[in-house]
Amino acid sequence: MKSGVWKHKILIAVFAVCMLLCAGVMSRQALADTTDQNSGPLVLSTEKVKEKIYLIPGEIRLLSVTASYGAVYESSDPNIVTINGMGQMTGIKEGKTTVSKIEGGVKLIYTVQVRGTVDLIVFAGQSNMAGAGGNYSQAPTPASGTAYEYSCIAGDQRKILPVREPFGNGTNKAYLLNGHYVSGNGTLTSAFCIEYYKKTKVPIVAVAASWGGTSTQSWLKNGMLKQTNERLKKAKKFLKKNGIKIRHIYVIWYQGESDGQNHYSGATFISNMKKIQKSFKKNGVEKVFMIKIAQQVNKLGLMNEIQNAQEKLCKTDKNFIMATRLPATMDQNVDTWYYDVIHINQMGLNKIGKAAGATAGKYAKKHKS
Repeated sequence: MKSGVWKHKILIAVFAVCMLLCAGVMSRQALADTTDQNSGPLVLSTEKVKEKIYLIPGEIRLLSVTASYGAVYESSDPNIVTINGMGQMTGIKEGKTTVSKIEGGVKLIYTVQVRGTVDLIVFAGQSNMAGAGGNYSQAPTPASGTAYEYSCIAGDQRKILPVREPFGNGTNKAYLLNGHYVSGNGTLTSAFCIEYYKKTKVPIVAVAASWGGTSTQSWLKNGMLKQTNERLKKAKKFLKKNGIKIRHIYVIWYQGESDGQNHYSGATFISNMKKIQKSFKKNGVEKVFMIKIAQQVNKLGLMNEIQNAQEKLCKTDKNFIMATRLPATMDQNVDTWYYDVIHINQMGLNKIGKAAGATAGKYAKKHKS
């Protein structure tokens, strides 16, 4: 009886060992089914993505807007671009390489071009440049890799981020005519960048510098000019640190309504603008592109003096170029283009930005270096 019991126990033990061995074989086979001979993830098919990805050195961006936690990512040349396990790419230096994403047995290969030359553009002025009457939901969006904002917000670790409306949110200061403060409405910057890039094929790094209700005198006396130059210097320093060459430095200037409301003479406006431009020039600015201001529709004619001064300045001083005269014609159709009696709505801002971007882009293309 005892012998029979021991035989039964031995048989059970042998059966258990066999089951463990079989499980081990099956798990090794399952692992082999999901990996290749180099112990990498299984690749059943490979696809090359046609659309090229553009980055600049120092830029951080996700390969895909949707997270793929089971995917495996790899860069063919980490000296040009790195990519981590979550698909976050970082541009390192100028060059061309590929990054891959393996998921579900499919390997997607993306061509990545890291471009090391940009045009640095400051968007300066008062409330219309800041987009007091804008609406960011109605603004266009520049394609990835074509336009960037240098963040001027203290403590922002991103520094370089894609231009999206509202551009300069948290940096620009805009006020409506009744003194009501607005922020984050939407500007002309995105429309400008889209048209500028079409002409140049060179990425833009944009710097926001707008304060509502400011005259040329307040720009000279109240620190706006100093702050703008400081922002420009920081942007230049960041680009240099990341090995990015600056091809052109421009200022897009949309300001003058406060000068008109304060009844400044044309001569005063011109004198102040020349002082502002001289300060910009010391900081590397090549040209100031002027956007001609609009009329205040409840007091037509109030802006005539400044509008005429802007025309004269651009005709007599080579440092200034008239980017667009569109705002000066918008009082002919107030319901279409105005948000209130002095501020242009987003439809108008898009139109102005596009026109100014075309002018500046054509000039930059002609003067490549």
